Amino acid sequence: MSENAGRQSLEIERKYEVAADLPLPPDSAFAEAGLTAASPITYELSAVYFDTSDADLARRGLALRVRHGGSDAGWHLKERGEAEVQELFWPLDDAMPDGVRAELRARIGGAADAVAPIAELSTERTVVVLADAAGAELVELADDRVEAFDRVTGVARAWREWEAELLPGAPRAALDLVEPVLRAAGAAPSLSAAKIARATGRLVDAARRAGADAGRIAALEALDASDRAAADAAAAEGTAESAAAERRTEGEAK
Repeated sequence: MSENAGRQSLEIERKYEVAADLPLPPDSAFAEAGLTAASPITYELSAVYFDTSDADLARRGLALRVRHGGSDAGWHLKERGEAEVQELFWPLDDAMPDGVRAELRARIGGAADAVAPIAELSTERTVVVLADAAGAELVELADDRVEAFDRVTGVARAWREWEAELLPGAPRAALDLVEPVLRAAGAAPSLSAAKIARATGRLVDAARRAGADAGRIAALEALDASDRAAADAAAAEGTAESAAAERRTEGEAK
């Protein structure tokens, strides 16, 4: 492996839709499933995603991002399969690493030179690591509050989701232990497999290309409408808070 090659890893996870005010399950709920929950840790993450104007990466099941914050800050190239994601990782750098450019050329040829930012995501992530009775860490549960901006269309979206990701060396059955706890708390399996597809409103088109039935298409359309409405509500709340702060400042100055 060359010094420019990315570090490889395998990502196996399940995503869940949750209400904005839904609390994470208590430790006692995980204990009933034979799991111990570590103390939660919160990170502020920001990421920029890249593709070409013809979606050369997305059409091949690829996603490229650079992320700041958290335990895996850096450049990530993901390739989605049916049940798992292969990931290549390069350390954080302001400029796209040579290894990333070489990998893109190997995947999409000359179109690699047209790759540019297409979306920005800001995520407040609260992580809880779940271990078995022997202390072996099995699953990382992430509670994500996401704000996304599609640079191409100018559309903002916002949502909340839980991700249960299998930790290295853990058996896949560990996800089956976690899922009943999450669903009992009020979570539902997500219709979205990837944040970037959701952030750019591509879920519906992808489902149509895959031959999804009318019910799934309608559900995805409703999901996107909800994401847009949530972003509009957050923007309105932010505007109101800014106006209130300005009025307080003006009052203090008099």
